Amino acid sequence: MLAQHAAEKKALAEALEELMQLAADRENRFAVGLLRETKQRLERETFTLVILGEFKRGKSTFVNALLGEALLPTAIVPLTAIPTIIQYGPRTTARVLFLDGSAREIGIHEIARYVTEKENPGNKKQVREVHITHPSPFLQQGVMLVDTPGVGSVYQHNTEAAYAYLPRSDAAVFILSVDIPLSKSELAYLQDIKQHVGKLFFAVNKVDVVADDDAREAIAFTREVLGGVFDGQEVPLLPISARLALEAKREHNGDKLERSGMGTFEALLGEFITRGKGRFVREVTAARALRVLSELELELEIWRRAVEDTVEGLNDKIRRFNEELERLEQEREDSIYLLYREVDRLGREVEEDMTAFRDAHAPKLLEQLEDFGARLEVRSAREAARQLKEYVRETVRATLDAKRRSAREALQEKFNAVAARFFRRIEDIVDRMMAVSAEIFEVSVEQVAAKEYILGDRRFYFHFAEHPTFIPTLEDLPVMGLLPGRLLRRQLVGNARKMLLELLDRNCGRVREDLVEGLKEEVRDVAGELRLRADAVARGLRAALEKAAAQRNASAAEREAAERTRRGQQERLQWVKRTLKELLDRAAEGAACHATRHG
Repeated sequence: MLAQHAAEKKALAEALEELMQLAADRENRFAVGLLRETKQRLERETFTLVILGEFKRGKSTFVNALLGEALLPTAIVPLTAIPTIIQYGPRTTARVLFLDGSAREIGIHEIARYVTEKENPGNKKQVREVHITHPSPFLQQGVMLVDTPGVGSVYQHNTEAAYAYLPRSDAAVFILSVDIPLSKSELAYLQDIKQHVGKLFFAVNKVDVVADDDAREAIAFTREVLGGVFDGQEVPLLPISARLALEAKREHNGDKLERSGMGTFEALLGEFITRGKGRFVREVTAARALRVLSELELELEIWRRAVEDTVEGLNDKIRRFNEELERLEQEREDSIYLLYREVDRLGREVEEDMTAFRDAHAPKLLEQLEDFGARLEVRSAREAARQLKEYVRETVRATLDAKRRSAREALQEKFNAVAARFFRRIEDIVDRMMAVSAEIFEVSVEQVAAKEYILGDRRFYFHFAEHPTFIPTLEDLPVMGLLPGRLLRRQLVGNARKMLLELLDRNCGRVREDLVEGLKEEVRDVAGELRLRADAVARGLRAALEKAAAQRNASAAEREAAERTRRGQQERLQWVKRTLKELLDRAAEGAACHATRHG
């Protein structure tokens, strides 16, 4: 499956390159720009696969097995403390990204110094994540692997780092171990994962360390428990030995690889990647390229007919052509203006929603804070204040993190609908530009259906840093040590109440700003693409007419050479068209086969 994915992606990239060259030969720089952007999107296509699970289930060994190389360190004690991101590259490299934004190139042998709990305890080196490139065929398909720290160990910060990657995954592999039954903490972790991950695979690792009967019994038990977690749905659950798979790949031992179960798992994973995100991106790319191709074909046909026309006939057609295009271009600008108004409306909805959320949750959070403060053991003002601050920050973070995710999903859905509506409207204008041109110059044109617009994502961080001040904090005042316990508690909780309201308001504002600014950024991108989309067609057609008018004054030999060039370009366009249509047909057949198997 992954090999087919790579072959189709390569064929599509070659077709785009040929089409770009044709557009450049036609001096249609707008079409070149569109095709270049489309090709870049195809090349940037990545499928983020996050490896999850409790500590010591063999996640790093599993990643090494996928890659066929022992890149990540493994050991007996809880090890991985820092997320490690692995992508394709022509050579193996490693780069450390720090929390302050700086970065450092390191050798592969140095990775353990930054990602392990032993050599970077409590993340004292302030590492955010480590990026690795590696020339693995598995990664070359556009797969980006994320090895997360194991949850459930004694290191709480490892658990937090693992949770942070859940919203950023296209799919995840949850690693279980055949020799350790599913724990309560694993089941709790799975409940959280369900909220973020669209597709989840399960690998029961280390099947080579127990007898076959014991392995079957453990897998049956695990499948039954998972069925309860996922409401009776059947989940992909495959027995593997990551250690055996790694050995098999390094030894090129096919029999051992089959015994490891890794080949079956990779095939299942490959099928999902190919028919999932990868197929969607390739379909969109091929459909867009076909639309540009049909526009270039129309340019060639208009040029041919214009060269053959009389002077009076050509001038009349050019006049009608310009009038129609000016009208359609004004319609395009009106549509873009309405798109911005729609986005303004969505922005106001976000502001109203976040204000209502803040007002509704503030009383509940204050009540919870009072309960926490009443149970708090006040041994010193400083320690009690520290615990209250930590409680307030974590409470606000958890409350707003969940809200931000749900608000962004809702807003993205609304914007997708708006963007799709206006993209279809602009594509309709483009279609009418082509239809009008074809009618005026009496040529035929093939219409190609548009594909939906693909939107990106933004990173976001909550802000909990306190504003600088020369006034000492309440707990630092000497007088606080003289207050009775009850009064001290009241003062500290009162201070925490103010802090909670301030942080809630500030970060509600940050969520609101992030969502609205992200929305504006996306609409600028969409509006720019819509405008360029119509410009590319209009200017390409106008350029074809200008060339045709100039060609009328050329010599017979020059005109014959221009006609040979046109025929050659037409033949190249036909090759690209066949390639693109074959790719779309295969995608449609694959989707139909999958629907039949899983219907």
